[in-house]
Amino acid sequence: MSDRSADSGVSLDEACAAIAATLARLQTLRLVMNSDEVTAKDVMDALTLSRSAAGYHLAALVEAGLIRERRATHPRGSGPVIYWAADVIAIHAVRDTLFQHLS
Repeated sequence: MSDRSADSGVSLDEACAAIAATLARLQTLRLVMNSDEVTAKDVMDALTLSRSAAGYHLAALVEAGLIRERRATHPRGSGPVIYWAADVIAIHAVRDTLFQHLS
């Protein structure tokens, strides 16, 4: 069995590393996928995570290429804010690779 999916171009190792399947990581990814954009506060409130835990999972998902971040000025002008959005193409590539190896 090949280590690299012919369709998605994502290796099984890359797919497994991308999801780092902890419950909190998957819940964070699902929340981001179900929203246009989220902030760390959105993740903290929805999943009852600490600020550091939310940041940890968001940073790991960015590093894995599954979500993107956009930095902006807070709407009230009170400083910077980071918004995260899902990279649906990357998520589907990981899903397809995992499905191919689990089928």
